[in-house]
Amino acid sequence: MRKLILLLALLVSGGVGGCSGGAVVFAPTPAPADVSPARYTHPSGAFSLSVPRRWARFEQNTTTLASVSFSPPGADQPALTVSALRLDAASAAQDFAALLDLYQTQIRPDTGNYKEEAREAMGDGSWRFTGLRSGPGGATLAVNTFVERAGEVIGVIEVLLPESAGDAPWNDLQNAINTFELNGEAALDSAPLTTLTFTKEADLAILHVAAWSTPGGAFYITGEVANYGTIPAAGLPIEAVLIGADGAQVAGAVDTVMGYSIPPGGFAPFSLRFGEGLAGRAAGYALTLGKDWQPASDPGALGQGALTWTDQAEFDALNRLVIRGRITNTGTSVVRQPRAMATVFDSAENVISAAWIDLPAAQIVPGAAVDFEIVIGEYGGAPENYIITVQGLP
Repeated sequence: MRKLILLLALLVSGGVGGCSGGAVVFAPTPAPADVSPARYTHPSGAFSLSVPRRWARFEQNTTTLASVSFSPPGADQPALTVSALRLDAASAAQDFAALLDLYQTQIRPDTGNYKEEAREAMGDGSWRFTGLRSGPGGATLAVNTFVERAGEVIGVIEVLLPESAGDAPWNDLQNAINTFELNGEAALDSAPLTTLTFTKEADLAILHVAAWSTPGGAFYITGEVANYGTIPAAGLPIEAVLIGADGAQVAGAVDTVMGYSIPPGGFAPFSLRFGEGLAGRAAGYALTLGKDWQPASDPGALGQGALTWTDQAEFDALNRLVIRGRITNTGTSVVRQPRAMATVFDSAENVISAAWIDLPAAQIVPGAAVDFEIVIGEYGGAPENYIITVQGLP
């Protein structure tokens, strides 16, 4: 009632004063956004926890795997990933300690980029692992992993630690971990522990990145992008920024991931090139995928299923990798503007070169074939294997 009386008094005062500007309007002050934690329960019912309402999430919900990743506003990668599955008979029969060792050494989604620093048994029967994850550009990220078991259901929490303790993300993450509940009665089909390997943090991911220089001083960053989503990703940009020892940006490059689109479950390479002299001034780099990107309409790219191909590779007298082959239209429709892409890997499965060409034929009619040749003169290591991908438009 006091607020109402005050409002009426102000309105009267405005009128009596003889203001010529018209009536005085008082608008209510908008309530601040609700940033309090909200209880999240995975659609499978496998687990629940409390997280800030404004954090974005990416869910996986299959008959055997339940997972979710949460990202704070403005973050370029998830801060928290939770996954759960029901162990099959063979996995459930193993000792919990053996399952922990298996997960840490062979199953973690970041295996190969992760180093365990320490492990500790918690009072509630769960375990905490502290470790370091190496990222593109030489970044090292601190990661805490929590693993617990409720009957045949096992749950894993992966936490990307903030740079400093005590800030809002730190407190939010701590609250999420402390409020986590695993449901041993969740309706999940049984599966081996190795199923956790398929836990993903987003629809799109950058994989197998390599940074290398040519004898002439040009600097490359090469890799591939995976599409874990359910729709094709077309016109996807990728940006690289070279960072100096003082943290300042030295140079940047933007390009589009190769190919017309990346189908669900598919991969596509990228190659970002910097001119001479830049690599020596950079202490690291950062990659950003899909910045300011709006999903483009699917061009309906045709690939495997409509096209088949053969290929073989050899080194020429200039030590260039030459890949030749023949592409055949085995479908029932004309394939236009055919394009071939080559992704070259080293023995560690890192992408050390990538290239694409538009085929000389403007179209391939059903039953017809066309030859292709891709010449790769620069690569960042010893080529071990390669993949050819061919696409065209309907």
